Amino acid sequence: MPMQRDVADTNTERADRFEGRAKRQAARVIRKIVILAVMLVTCMWAFIGWSLRLEYTGACAIGRSEGYNISVALARELTSRLDIANAALGSIADAMKSNPGDEAGLRRTIAAIVRDGSAVRIVGPDGRRLVTSLNPDPGPANFTDQPDFVRHRDDASTALTVDAYAADPAGPFIQVSRRLETVDGHFAGEAVLLMNPANLLVLPRLLDLGHRGAVMIADANGIVRAGFDRDHLKGGLGVGVDLSGGGYPQSLAPGHTTVFSRIGRVLKINRTIIMHRPARYDLRVLVALDQDDILRPARLHIWLIGLAGLGATGLMAALSMLLVREVWRRIKREIDLDYDRDRLRNAQSQIQADRAQLAQTNRELLVSKDLAETANRARTQFLAHMSHELRTPLHAIIGFSELIQQQAPSKPGSPPIAGYAADILGSGRHLLALINTILDISKVESGTATLNETVFPVADLVRASVVSVRSQAEARNIALVVEMPDGIVRLRGDRTRLLQVLINLLSNAVKFTPDQGRIVLAVSIPASGELVFSVTDTGIGMTGAEIAVAMEPFGQVESSLSRSFEGTGLGLPLAVKLTELHGGRLELVSTKGCGTTAKVCLPRERVVQREAARAEGGQ
Repeated sequence: MPMQRDVADTNTERADRFEGRAKRQAARVIRKIVILAVMLVTCMWAFIGWSLRLEYTGACAIGRSEGYNISVALARELTSRLDIANAALGSIADAMKSNPGDEAGLRRTIAAIVRDGSAVRIVGPDGRRLVTSLNPDPGPANFTDQPDFVRHRDDASTALTVDAYAADPAGPFIQVSRRLETVDGHFAGEAVLLMNPANLLVLPRLLDLGHRGAVMIADANGIVRAGFDRDHLKGGLGVGVDLSGGGYPQSLAPGHTTVFSRIGRVLKINRTIIMHRPARYDLRVLVALDQDDILRPARLHIWLIGLAGLGATGLMAALSMLLVREVWRRIKREIDLDYDRDRLRNAQSQIQADRAQLAQTNRELLVSKDLAETANRARTQFLAHMSHELRTPLHAIIGFSELIQQQAPSKPGSPPIAGYAADILGSGRHLLALINTILDISKVESGTATLNETVFPVADLVRASVVSVRSQAEARNIALVVEMPDGIVRLRGDRTRLLQVLINLLSNAVKFTPDQGRIVLAVSIPASGELVFSVTDTGIGMTGAEIAVAMEPFGQVESSLSRSFEGTGLGLPLAVKLTELHGGRLELVSTKGCGTTAKVCLPRERVVQREAARAEGGQ
């Protein structure tokens, strides 16, 4: 008790000292938290103001940059499409120049060009239509008044022209035409490629230009030739509209880009327009972006940043209050933890004591296990030695009993010495067989048993085992059947041991099969390559529990039939041991009242083919 009071007083003093230190530390931490919170809020709002300004200018710059990249990409795609069209028309021009009268070859060339909804017209030097891929062609038959035909006829330097599809009654096409010449350079007409605007540019369908963004293709005069947006994917937006004026540049060098803002001519909304001129064609690619779409993320960010600033200010105030409260809560928690540490130390000491006790118990169990294994080995060695010691007097008893039986007087009225000698002889032989069995089991368990392996025919082994039990089976009218297919190969193993296994199994089958029963000894080689001996009887059968008892040494299943015959319960365990000594296994399958099947499965390595057996015999 005094010891406990001293410990309690010591704990109280330690807790008081700890509480004082914790309060002073908490006051210092609270001052630092307040100062730091004020500094963070001030810096945060300064940063918010600066970022709001940058957000607006950055959004405009990003919109221009994205529009520039889109316009350049679209210009390259347009240039690529027109290059393909120019090459296709060039192949027609070459065909006309090399074979001017070969209309069939010209149609084959046109058929190879026409795809994706496009069409081709060939106009002669007189302005009349010669060949068309449209069937029917609603266009004019005479092109002498068409501007593109006039330019090609009057100006030999005009390579390629592009006109709006609105001027062609054939439908929504963009006309790309090229001058045709004879071999000597005279005007031979023009080749017109009617291109579907929907296939002229693919990128507008893949790009996100915003809710009201658009892409326009205009000629040198600012006239829209094709337009694309979300609602006009086939290129029909604003075709024919004049874009000049209102900041539209009158001239633009090939490969250059310009940016300007104005109210759109097609859709009356405030737009940022990025215009790019392809390097090889006198066309304009305009990317018209809605300024509301450009500034919407910036405006949203401005609102979000403002709300985040207000939220962060409130959060810092709330965190400061929570931190102050948490500091005071931590004081009590630290005091409680100090007492918990003392209890944990005591518990740890108790756990270590229990662990030491468990270790001692474990050591004792290991010693007991070693003693049990030593006793088991001593028992096995004792049985092996005693079996050898018992054999010598038993051989003497058997020999003398045989001699007495042979020399005993057989005259009437003489003492029945021969009968006594026969009983002694039978008992001695039975005891010798029992000792031999015990010796075999002891050798297997002690690991001293060895195999005298030879190669022998399986048929001889089966025949010898059947001969050993045939007299017992015939005495009880039990049918003994052998099923062995032709061509069964030889076996490598200890013939004496395997013969003992089969005799034990057949003896058990005869013992437990009623009169007039049937026993089948079958030999087979399944797909696994093992050699299987199976002994099937129509005996009394066993349950699973009775099989476990029968597999143990000296185990006997209680039944009226088994008690009618002699037995020590060692035959089946010895068969199991000898089978395992050969690397095989013994399986029992039995049904109560229906019979038992015992299978001896030997590994495929012990099966010797006829050729191999013959070679070993020659050696």
